[in-house]
Amino acid sequence: MATAMRIRAAWLAVMLGVVEACGASRAQSAPLAPAGAPPSEEAPVIVYGAGWCQHTRAALDYFRGRSIPVRFRDVDSDVDAYDEMINRARAAHVNARGIPILSVRSRMLVGFHQDEIERALQD
Repeated sequence: MATAMRIRAAWLAVMLGVVEACGASRAQSAPLAPAGAPPSEEAPVIVYGAGWCQHTRAALDYFRGRSIPVRFRDVDSDVDAYDEMINRARAAHVNARGIPILSVRSRMLVGFHQDEIERALQD
């Protein structure tokens, strides 16, 4: 069990080595809302990311600014959130090689791209 967690943590560190890509340091991160209920009509969006990532924060700000209920899953500090993200991405045949990964009405999107999000929200 401990070995599996160390492997997951190492894989997470390799896979999410986007600190430089996000251009933000962990020390600058603002606290984020805790995770809420699973996706539903009340919360049609899940953002898988990290509080230190500027793209994750931009995605959260985008949804909140439009009053779209959103659930945040911190894959940097929560192994279960990471596993959920990977499993959902694999099931959707999406390559989860960075963050944020968005589930918009159960459609998996990689990165923060407003045009893709708008299309997913309209579907």
